[in-house]
Amino acid sequence: MQQFLQTMKAAMKRADTSLLQQWISQQQVAELPNVSCEKTFSAAQIGDAVQTFHRNHNWQHENIHPCFPLFLGLSQHVETLSCKASPFPLMGLVHIENNIKQTRPLTHDDMHVHCHFSDIRVHPRGIVVDIVLLVKQHGSVCQTVTSTYLHRAASDTLAKGDAADTEKASQAQSQEATTSALTFASNAGRRYARISGDYNPIHLYHWSAKLFGFKQAIAHGVHVLSRSVSSLDLSFIHSQESFSITNAFHYPVTLPSELTLRSHTLANNADNGLVFELRNPQVKRRKQVLLCGQVTVPA
Repeated sequence: MQQFLQTMKAAMKRADTSLLQQWISQQQVAELPNVSCEKTFSAAQIGDAVQTFHRNHNWQHENIHPCFPLFLGLSQHVETLSCKASPFPLMGLVHIENNIKQTRPLTHDDMHVHCHFSDIRVHPRGIVVDIVLLVKQHGSVCQTVTSTYLHRAASDTLAKGDAADTEKASQAQSQEATTSALTFASNAGRRYARISGDYNPIHLYHWSAKLFGFKQAIAHGVHVLSRSVSSLDLSFIHSQESFSITNAFHYPVTLPSELTLRSHTLANNADNGLVFELRNPQVKRRKQVLLCGQVTVPA
């Protein structure tokens, strides 16, 4: 019931159009809204949620999946964005980036998650907002997760960075890479909705996605990222306290899909890690890179 009410609240949230347009026209944000929320999850809740998350994302390791706190905190993203002081609508926001910085190992103990707006800035395609999750256990920060959402302006123009980022990601093909197949079934959106509580219609059925302008249902972004991370060879981070995972979403994963995950080691001697990208070889070349990212361990 709580998840249903949160979904209804999200659907009814309206944008403060005048304020957003003012920011866009002035090319600056006047003031960061004071919006935040926090939750504490018991060890029992963490244990059950971790088990479910690992099973649904094929995570075979003893340590907790690094994307788990992001999964756990997504309801707080919704709650924060739904606050009256938030000028953003929920429907139509596009999740474009994540930055996960882990500084201490995650455990199955009580977990406190504080969620707040970190930055709002003008973007070539509209306005973006950074939402930060501060994840604490035993009073210490274990992870800082920054997620970036885009609110498209009415006069939408292609961001200069998009083409460059996609081109940069595609350079992974020219290097020696590890390749694996990643399949998303037609019911992937409904399965993830059951464990996450995110019942956005664009993820559930083709007919419901079409009501919001999509030709077919698309997978949840965090689900796609988590499945990708599970398929990487991350043996180099399992013994590390500190590491980071960053990613950018370029195009949605339509359901069903048979995709290719490519990865290669970083050429940068300053850090240890790898670069990865998720591709759809069945579409036009310029739209093949759906997601790109990297995992790094400070030297």
